[in-house]
Amino acid sequence: MEFHEKLDFLMNITRTSNISLAQSTFLDASHISRLRRGERKLVKDAAYIKTMATCFARQCNEDYQKKALLEAMKQPAALLQDPDTVAEIIYHWLLDSGDKEMDAISGFLDGMAKIQFKKSACEERLLFSEPDVMRADVSLFYGNQGKRDAVLAFLTMVLESRQKVTLLLYSDESIDWLTEDLSFLASWANLMSSIVMQGHRIKMIHTINRNLDEMLEGLAKWMPLYMTGAIEPYYYPRKRDGVFQRTLFIAPGIAAVTSTSIENIKNKAVNLLLKDARAVDALAEEYNCYLNLCKPLMRIFTPHERLEYLATINEFEKESSDAIIKSGYLSVATMPETVARAMISRTDEPVKKEIMEYFDHRKANFENHLMHDRFFEVVQLPAMEDIKAGKVEVGFAGLQETPKIFYRPDEFRLHLENIIQLLHRYDNYQFAINKENRNSEYRLYVKEDLGAIVIKTVPPLTVFAINEGNLNAAFWDYLSILYNEKRSEKNKVINELQKIVDELK
Repeated sequence: MEFHEKLDFLMNITRTSNISLAQSTFLDASHISRLRRGERKLVKDAAYIKTMATCFARQCNEDYQKKALLEAMKQPAALLQDPDTVAEIIYHWLLDSGDKEMDAISGFLDGMAKIQFKKSACEERLLFSEPDVMRADVSLFYGNQGKRDAVLAFLTMVLESRQKVTLLLYSDESIDWLTEDLSFLASWANLMSSIVMQGHRIKMIHTINRNLDEMLEGLAKWMPLYMTGAIEPYYYPRKRDGVFQRTLFIAPGIAAVTSTSIENIKNKAVNLLLKDARAVDALAEEYNCYLNLCKPLMRIFTPHERLEYLATINEFEKESSDAIIKSGYLSVATMPETVARAMISRTDEPVKKEIMEYFDHRKANFENHLMHDRFFEVVQLPAMEDIKAGKVEVGFAGLQETPKIFYRPDEFRLHLENIIQLLHRYDNYQFAINKENRNSEYRLYVKEDLGAIVIKTVPPLTVFAINEGNLNAAFWDYLSILYNEKRSEKNKVINELQKIVDELK
């Protein structure tokens, strides 16, 4: 059972309403309702889970309730005699949903951070070399191996064409054809990179009704190409029946690959490679009709789109919502104005105004939202020797083309003092110190039910702005769990920060 199924089961057998459970846990009844329907995921180690378990244990008194509970949790009857023991069992049962989502997100972020654009010493492009197939208007291929051959021929045609086109790609079929043959996967990645380097662009419709592991695995396969800025990713926002799966790979005016399958014959499906101009045009029209029903999955920014990124993050920060940030940098939003102006004075003249405007907007949005929204930070603090040596970088916007800016020791101290003041002044502001001994190669900034900003802070610098609901919820839950693992009592955090301040005086 998933967490929401367990919660719904417990509420049903104990006849607990959303309102009564909300009153006991100090959550909104609407939040309970979303937890119960699976629209809001479990935040592990949240205090309300123990409160829920205690409530259910107290209300589980009838024999039929105990029997149902025993069957669901697979526990011996002797353990249900003591209410405190029952509460503890229910608590651990609710938590026992595994950390697969946490691991999937963590693996995705770590993999993204490690991507570098390095030219291989030996780059071999496996091109398709059957002349009869390359000349035919229609060629048929079967099963997963057939799909690999058809895709290889398709990509070869694109590379050998003099036209610069926008490839139209969609598939909700199993990706086994791509991932089960590692040598083909490497060749496919090489060919796709070559196509982008030739100046072709790509529109890609992703399938979001896969499980999170498959979804993130699919995104990871495309990640190096996303970082070139040549791909526009989309998704279809409504549910589909999932019986028939479809693939459409189209290079307008050149060729297309298409197939349809159902789950139990996916390795027997026929794949059509088409060169006939009318057939390719018809499939392109079908694709574009479907694309009109889709939404952007995310926006991708490289340093060339720095101004567009700044406009996007300003809009993001204007929206009211609880927020969590994980970073290896202190937030610009918590920086004192005097420190910001001193640092900006050390930058190149052309970007001074741009960075100051960014700081002013972010500072105003941050302080306005603290009156009614929660803002949590999980920050890996630098080593004292780096602070004193002036080696700590300032993380202004995430896509600087200007030389890096570094804190002077007194500036870092003033920034920490301002954070301490904010912790005293606002109940909604929380700060957790991440003591992991490793470099932070990305920043993750998530607003609940709104969106996620993923910033790769090592070359190639890239920002991903995500607003698809399932991915946003997964990133929010990931950071919520991480925050709960790293958090301490506010007074303890203040004392730790104050020790650093005192050493810098």
